[in-house]
Order: sequence, then C-alpha cells, then structure tokens
Amino acid sequence: MDWNFLFVIALNGVIYGSFLLLPTLGLSLVFGLARIVNFAHGQLYALGAYLAASLMRTIGAFWPAVIVAALFMVLFAVAVERVTIAPIRNRSDIYTLLVTFGLGLMIVGGIEQYWGTAAVLVPTPVALQDTVTILGNEYPAYRLVAAALSLTVAAAVFAVVQWTPVGLRIRAVADDVEMAGAIGINTRWLMTVVFGAAAGLAALAGGLGSPIFTVNLGMGSSILLDSFLAVILGGLGNLPGSAIGAFIVALAKNIGGGYLSDWSIAVIFGAVGLMLIVRPRGVLGRGRVA
Repeated sequence: MDWNFLFVIALNGVIYGSFLLLPTLGLSLVFGLARIVNFAHGQLYALGAYLAASLMRTIGAFWPAVIVAALFMVLFAVAVERVTIAPIRNRSDIYTLLVTFGLGLMIVGGIEQYWGTAAVLVPTPVALQDTVTILGNEYPAYRLVAAALSLTVAAAVFAVVQWTPVGLRIRAVADDVEMAGAIGINTRWLMTVVFGAAAGLAALAGGLGSPIFTVNLGMGSSILLDSFLAVILGGLGNLPGSAIGAFIVALAKNIGGGYLSDWSIAVIFGAVGLMLIVRPRGVLGRGRVA
C-alpha cells in the first residue's frame, strides 16, 4: 500500500470536511430550530462563492471579499425568509420543501443569467501560494489556513449555541417551540436570524473554498447532497453529530474516491442507509427521527 497516497487523500478529506462543516451546521441549525429542510441551502453556498469571486475582482482583496460576501448573504437570506418562508411556516412541511426547492432553482437561474455557465477560477491569495512539508509531502499552505479558519468559525458557532443567551433561546426553541413562545421568546424572529446565519456560514464556506474548488453551477447541488448526508449521519438537528457526520462523509468521499473511483458515492449512501437502520438517531444517538 502507498502510505503517502493514503495520507494525502485522507488529509484532503479532512480539509474538505472542514469546509463541509459550515454548511452542514447551518442546515442542521435550520432543521433543528424551524424543522425546515432547506433545499436552497446549497445554492446559497454557490451564490456566496460567485459573489466573493466578483468582489475579489472589484476590490482586489481576497479576505474582505469573502467577508463582505458572507455578510451580504446573511441579509439576503433574512429578506428571502421573511418574504417566502415565514408566511407558510405553520403549514405542512411540503410547503417549505417546495418553496426552498423553487428558491434553489431561481438562484441557479440568476447565477446563470448574471455569471454565465463557465466555471470561475479564483486565484489563491499571494501570501499563501507556497507549500508546506507534512510528513515528506508538499501541501498547499492556503488549504491548511482556510481549513483552520473554517474550524475556528465552527467552534465559534458551537460556543454561541452552548454558552450565550442567544444560544439558550435557540436550544429552547429547538426543544419545544410552543413552550419557548409561551415564556416570551420571539420564536419568529429567532428562526429568521438563524436562517440568515446559516446562509452566511454556507456563503463563507463557498468563499473560502473558491480557490480550491472550482466555482461552477453544479457546486451547490454537490455540497447540498454531502451536507444532507452528514446531517443524517449525525442525527437530525444534532450539531455535534452533524459535525462528526461532515468529516465521515468527507473522508469516505476522498478515500473512497481515491481507491474505488465512482463507487465512492455508493459506499457513502450504503453507510447512510445502514446508519438509518442501526442508529436512526445518528452517530451520537441524540438526533430526531421525525
């Protein structure tokens, strides 16, 4: 066995897992709080990447462009949620499924209309174009730095949810929305804010990953599928489990792709199917089953 090859593809899996972590946490938060399966989440990720790429060309600076794009996507998602999702939140789940699916198609159409169908290449920041040596293997420095930033943001999300008054309200609404409303929590606006924050996390991942992964029309569908698989593996609405699920999916996709090529997707779906049978509440046994 070529151990260097295994090490590199495993490291690629960890790097991808750190990017997948942000949209996965956003997807899990929205489901846990509002019980919304957001089919537009992947397209918000893609839109954030396209917007960041455009801002980079306009202002000529990578990091401000990524931050501004993420913040804009927060405001955009808040406005979209208030107009399209909030009015139907108390209806059957099929309404939000159809609305978010339609939103995703509209975003794809808007991207195609404005940016076209050609892939957009984003250059790596000049200061991080070098490589570093890890166990005898040369590895791009930017990937390590961007992954570290993604993990730092994810840690901040966990800290906010676990140890702040806002996080306490989020957990209260996730446990029992009616009781949370009865004790004075503005559940409607909290759900809107979380929806916007989830979009911001997805857009941030898109911007950070743009120099690594090609910015293209299909990127939203790809990240959405992987995020859904991660959330299912981790347990619906369970943040720690979803984080573990993100790395399981990323490692399975990269290692499986390295050795099994096209069969890697079948392996991932097989693992998810087995998980649903053996541990329907996710790897930690704390997710929802409905």
